[in-house]
Amino acid sequence: MNLGSMNKLFVFLFVIVSNLILAQNIDDKTFLVIDGQEFDAGTFKRLYLKNIDIVQDESQKDIDNYLELYIDYRLKLMQAYELGLDKEPEYLNEIKKQRSSLAKNYLTDNEVTDALVQEAYNRSIEEVNASHIIVKLDKGSSPQDTLKAYNRIYQLYQRAQKEDFAKLARETSEGPSAGNGGELGWFGGFRMTYDFESVAFKTPVGSISKPFRTEFGYHILKVNDRRPNRGEVTVAHIMTFDKPNATTQDAATRIQDIYKQLESGKNFGELAREFSDDLNSASKGGELTRFGTGGLNSVIFVNKALSIEKEGSYTKPFETKFGWHIVKLLEKHDLPKFDEVNKTLENKIKRSPRSRKITKSFVNKLKSSYQVPQKLKVPDYILREFNDSILTGQWLQNVEDRERKVLTINDTDIMSFDFFNFVENQQKKNPQFYKTVNEQVQFYFDLFVDDQVMNYYDKHLERDNKDFAFVYNEFKEANLLFNLMQKKIWNKAKEDSIGQRDYYNKHKEKYEWKRRLDIILTQNTSKEVATEVQQMLKDQVPVDEIKESLNENGRVKIIVSTGVVEESFNRLPDNFEVKEGVSTIYHNEGDSFYKVVYVKSIKPSAPKTFEEAVGNVINDYQQQLEKEWLSSLRKDRKIKVKKNIFKKIKKQLAAYSE
Repeated sequence: MNLGSMNKLFVFLFVIVSNLILAQNIDDKTFLVIDGQEFDAGTFKRLYLKNIDIVQDESQKDIDNYLELYIDYRLKLMQAYELGLDKEPEYLNEIKKQRSSLAKNYLTDNEVTDALVQEAYNRSIEEVNASHIIVKLDKGSSPQDTLKAYNRIYQLYQRAQKEDFAKLARETSEGPSAGNGGELGWFGGFRMTYDFESVAFKTPVGSISKPFRTEFGYHILKVNDRRPNRGEVTVAHIMTFDKPNATTQDAATRIQDIYKQLESGKNFGELAREFSDDLNSASKGGELTRFGTGGLNSVIFVNKALSIEKEGSYTKPFETKFGWHIVKLLEKHDLPKFDEVNKTLENKIKRSPRSRKITKSFVNKLKSSYQVPQKLKVPDYILREFNDSILTGQWLQNVEDRERKVLTINDTDIMSFDFFNFVENQQKKNPQFYKTVNEQVQFYFDLFVDDQVMNYYDKHLERDNKDFAFVYNEFKEANLLFNLMQKKIWNKAKEDSIGQRDYYNKHKEKYEWKRRLDIILTQNTSKEVATEVQQMLKDQVPVDEIKESLNENGRVKIIVSTGVVEESFNRLPDNFEVKEGVSTIYHNEGDSFYKVVYVKSIKPSAPKTFEEAVGNVINDYQQQLEKEWLSSLRKDRKIKVKKNIFKKIKKQLAAYSE
């Protein structure tokens, strides 16, 4: 690089760094003063940038207009504090709950979370077929029992290197899959416990894993095969099964008769509604919720459904343990891309046991930051206070030495009585029983130390995390504003019936009905049903009789809505021709219903009575009250905007939007 290029680069970097420093300096500057109370530029900028993408009113994106809204916002909050709304018990309880909920997003290890999400996605696009052998072992087993179980599984591991795995599983495995040679079938992520899943996905095809432990005991597993995930499908099915004391044909004969009707051109959905014994899906034309491998309790059914190649095609009749089926493929769903499911996977991980991996990593990082050892041994003077009752969850405090320090986190001492109280609660909420007193107490002590570290971090979140402090403050202020508006405006507008009527009388021209229709709207499951309904409506058959004659044996063929609606009513058919009488049959492509509308009368435009308009009147009256209230607040306050700072704010915000 020549000297000229280096000089240009230096100037470029200098400008960037200077702008960043300038931005930080401005953020700390006061740009607004109301009755001596100062408000900094940084908070204004952050609120503006947060709201800019969600506001519907374009005028609010104008920075000068937004400044006026911000001043109103600050005026309202100042009054809320002056009225003591921030001291009310209901408010304090609400923000306490909100803080607890919000803090969860900050008590996590993002690096580990991201890695687990990526891992979960990778395992969602692949499926493993595996078999296993298990030697059962309780979680709190003694060292002797644990060693015995491990020696047993290790012997089986050695035998599995030479013997047939399926035969060995049948003879030795202590799990329910033993009778099937240990085979578990095909599975993807989240179908097994996390430890088991991880070993399965890391073991090569044809190989046998080394012994490993889960909450159920010791295992070895063999990976039989691996394949790409076959995705998910949406299908419809027709099902028959033999019913006790039935007088109809047997299920196999009936399904064959239905299949013949399909082959002759009959509609699948109509046959499902008419003949399927699965009443949960029959009313929906046999449609089931989308599923993939492991999604239903029938491997045969899933395999048949996933093997259909072409949408609209259907299988020949086949039998499962539930009965006889014909399955039609409605839609094949491609595997989602990572960006489409990463948030869903993250939420799923945080609700699953694998979230413990995130928590443990986060706690370990906090321990390093607070200089707390990763593993602390229970002090002897604490151990002496426990006896065999702790092994059954019956321990009661009878402790004299309660004031000794057991742990220090920065400037906070944790005392022995904190631990004793913790154990007394935990043995009821989290009973994990070990074989010896020392093991049991050490287990609780490990939990206690982790809990204290997390509590310390949580307690000091506002001090140590500026982002949390800002977001939490937003929650508090939003609640204050809600309570203030309810007290000063909303309740007053709702309860002031005289004010409402006065507002209505002065603004009657705002409240008018558009042309309205008194209708009977019917949504029918087939054209045949719609034709029948159309004739019944023409014959003036009462609605209840129509529904009673068509909706039989739990099968819904018609849905009816009645009432007076405006022409813009969104459930009217597209391109609906408004005229009195019974309409033609309307059916839009992709719509599952055939609609027939009986327009009993057409009501012309007319003024709304107060009773008809009261909802809109209250809303408009609220807006007027708020406008008058804000005007009085501005008159009572001394407001000063530092124009030189605000000019710099506008320049920076304009740069963000470019």
